[in-house]
Amino acid sequence: MVVASGGLRAASRLRIKDDVLSVLREAIISGSFAPGQHLREEDLAEQLQVSRGPVRDALATLGHEGLVRIEPHKGATVPLLARRDVDEVYSLRLAMETLAARWAVEHATADDLAALEAVLAEVPAALDSGDARAVSDLDVRFHDAFYRAAHHERLYVFWRSVRSQVSRFLFSRNTVVPTTREIALDEHAHLLELLRQRAEDELVEAVQAHLRGAYDRLTAQYD
Repeated sequence: MVVASGGLRAASRLRIKDDVLSVLREAIISGSFAPGQHLREEDLAEQLQVSRGPVRDALATLGHEGLVRIEPHKGATVPLLARRDVDEVYSLRLAMETLAARWAVEHATADDLAALEAVLAEVPAALDSGDARAVSDLDVRFHDAFYRAAHHERLYVFWRSVRSQVSRFLFSRNTVVPTTREIALDEHAHLLELLRQRAEDELVEAVQAHLRGAYDRLTAQYD
């Protein structure tokens, strides 16, 4: 791995646009860029050893994902994680994931169930290693696979619009209070089992309880 000046990994020359986006997204989620930090195109381009064009495109995409705030004549800034942001994202997740659960019961395939099981298989090692970033990433990957299992394309588009913010919230929480095996593994395994049984009402109830627990743990940091 090549590390550019400033500690950022140099972007791959093969897929510069996608790689720049990936590098900057990871830097924000992992806290390499502090909340409130101004992100200057020219500085980022120099660190990543690319032109300003891919950086500008990446910042625009991150703006749509809610990971940066772009203001006219001021450029991009990493937003603070405010309590209002948690309220909005998790109230939206509650509505979306309830719908995803109902659709997944009707439409999930054997491949979808296998994809969810494959994510869960990686969780024990991540927990044992104490790698908060890996645990957070697996959490998001599980829910990503859950949305895919619904086979509701427009719903998946909406999930993608908040997925990066969810990643940032999860990693922020897990670095303060490491998640437990019960939350990271057992609760997700329970969701998978209910989906496998096609137990719609029980799955919806479990999804809602899971998300309310996540919300409570996040808001406890602000209280």
